[in-house]
Amino acid sequence: MTKNFLLAFLMFNGILCAQSDIPQDVFIKPLKIPTVFAGTFGELRSNHFHSGLDIKTQHRTGLEVVASAGGYVSRIKVSHYGYGKALYITHPDGHTTVYGHLSKYAPAIEAYVKEKQYLAESYEIELFPNPDELQVNQGDLVAYSGNTGGSGGPHLHFEIRDKNERPMNAQLFGIQAPDHRDPVIKDLVVYPLADSSQVNQSQFQQKLNFTKQQDGTFLAEKIRAYGPLGFAVGTIDQQDGANNNNGIYAIETRLNGEKTLEVLMDKFSFAETHYLNRMIDYARYEGERERVQKLFIERNNPLSIFKYEKDKGIVNLTENGSNAIYSIKIKDIQNNTTTLVIPIEIKKEEILTPNIEKTTPYFVQADASQNFEVGDWELFIPDGAFYDDYFLDISAKTDALHL
Repeated sequence: MTKNFLLAFLMFNGILCAQSDIPQDVFIKPLKIPTVFAGTFGELRSNHFHSGLDIKTQHRTGLEVVASAGGYVSRIKVSHYGYGKALYITHPDGHTTVYGHLSKYAPAIEAYVKEKQYLAESYEIELFPNPDELQVNQGDLVAYSGNTGGSGGPHLHFEIRDKNERPMNAQLFGIQAPDHRDPVIKDLVVYPLADSSQVNQSQFQQKLNFTKQQDGTFLAEKIRAYGPLGFAVGTIDQQDGANNNNGIYAIETRLNGEKTLEVLMDKFSFAETHYLNRMIDYARYEGERERVQKLFIERNNPLSIFKYEKDKGIVNLTENGSNAIYSIKIKDIQNNTTTLVIPIEIKKEEILTPNIEKTTPYFVQADASQNFEVGDWELFIPDGAFYDDYFLDISAKTDALHL
């Protein structure tokens, strides 16, 4: 009992140590109403990770938005798209807070913006005030909430960025909503990853069923498998005050108790966010509208959210006739936890459903640029255009090229 408690303490303490450099008393909530999230940091969106918190405004616009900390207005952007009317405040410790989808700015800032718009003869404008022009104290009124830009309903988009303009998880700084709900697991998929791999006598990916146990954990159906495998999970988080499908904070996987992968949504850079399409099973999302994230790291996936990996998170099952346990532990930022266990019988069997790859004359390599002549057409594919190597299905007519 003592050993188990000590292990749990050390694991939790490791998470606290990782967050020890994040101040807990610098930033305040930017709205004066109870905090309820419509969206959270790291949420899986179309082609990108969500870079902030979407805070509900009780279906209203015009709520007072206050400076989360003291500093100066360093950037103002007014656009028909994106964040709409947005405000950026730089703080003495190097962090920047971002406030998006605003209806209008506080009077002094609004007057500053209107003057610049008239001079530029443009509604859309981007401004970078000097540090001494628009200074604010913590709690000062800086804007009013709205629904401008690419917003699907009234809310405030709020971010905290580090000195290198990388979005950070604002919940780590104490901007949180009441949350006593465990993360939800919606989908579980297993992938044979090599010619030698098989799951239930098949070389194709399979969706697995799972059920909730009396102790609150989830148990998946037992599989018979051999060779290198990968798993993927579809998961969301929800807080007490809303049923929005929000993003999770941490995922940890283990094989027979040994950690194989750790994912942590603490921060990322805008330069890497489009690699979300590499992390998820994009084909499944396009075909089934199921967004599952792979718990193994494929080539051309440089995401910094992977904090630990052993063998890229790939499970290599070679001890024919033995058994294994693969587990997935999912946490939100307030340490609510959901655990899923997959029992595995390691068994090399006759493959009844082989994966026979369709070949064509047009084989593209992800790490090399190539030219193809197709009829009267010439097709150039640059280095890095694809994540993987593929046989392309290409046909040409006089007026059209089909790829």
